[in-house]
Amino acid sequence: MSTLMIYGAAGYTGRMASLHAKSLGLDFVLAGRTEAKIKDFASSLNVPYRVFDVNNAQLIDSALGGISVILNCAGPFMHTAEPLMMACIRNGVHYLDIAAELDSYRLAEQLDEEAKGANVMLMPGCGGSVAMLGCLAGHVVGDVKNATSIDIALHVAGSMSRGSATSVTENLTTECLQRVDGELVPDDISNTRQFDFDNGNGPVPAFPVTLPDIITIWRSTNVANIRTFVHISGDAFPAEDISQMPDGPTAEQREANPYHASVTVTEDNGTVRRAILHTVNGYTFTGLASVEAAKRVLCGHVRGGFQTPAAIFGNDFVKTIANSIIKDL
Repeated sequence: MSTLMIYGAAGYTGRMASLHAKSLGLDFVLAGRTEAKIKDFASSLNVPYRVFDVNNAQLIDSALGGISVILNCAGPFMHTAEPLMMACIRNGVHYLDIAAELDSYRLAEQLDEEAKGANVMLMPGCGGSVAMLGCLAGHVVGDVKNATSIDIALHVAGSMSRGSATSVTENLTTECLQRVDGELVPDDISNTRQFDFDNGNGPVPAFPVTLPDIITIWRSTNVANIRTFVHISGDAFPAEDISQMPDGPTAEQREANPYHASVTVTEDNGTVRRAILHTVNGYTFTGLASVEAAKRVLCGHVRGGFQTPAAIFGNDFVKTIANSIIKDL
């Protein structure tokens, strides 16, 4: 196998990903912007590290020497995705990240042909909701003949990490989008709908929100009408000063707040199919799934251009994460 770089390894999710990579015995190096943070962590794992800022293209190119796959865990991704994607294309390195920001996916779309020409794979969202919802939607769509629309919702539970809160704050937008006849168009945030997550609470309201899945599910299923929703429980969005927040929820807090997802797929004859996903907390899932994706890419499971986890690894990819179950309703 080749060598993986985990960039942003000293961050909350980056640390979880790095620990999982170590447990799997992968050949990897840690990387980040601040040597003081990376050096001690790398020493504790007995792995090498590299330090570079994404604002210096020459330093990135030098740091990517000997690397075949990079997993970018350094948000906000509005600052890191573009320089790292461009560097990966220049240097023939496959790019993965854990972004939940729509702009990362739009950028991957724009760079699709250039990446194909370099035989480089761009896979933003190799963990998190993109892997969860993409596999769930693909599971149902794969069993129908002519799906015309997908309505899919994520149940977000528990508290947010400081890094996620920073990304949300810097990328906050009132723009709510849906996909209609293949095009992204505005949606009305008041168009809530009921979803049953099959977790004992019955149907609950979910509000429309612009998740990157309106791009990734479309690419993996070719279904032209997609709406994405979120139902929130707990203290997912912090009210306090972000700088005073802890790094993220503790292991016990994550254990107490599993995630759920629900999908409704409508066929051209009006038939409706539904399924749900029960899985672990989103942060736990992302730390595990992103490294599982990276491991598969290291083993050569790749395709040039902008790709999604469900399209490359199959709809059962989500089930590789312990305690993840898809159930048809």
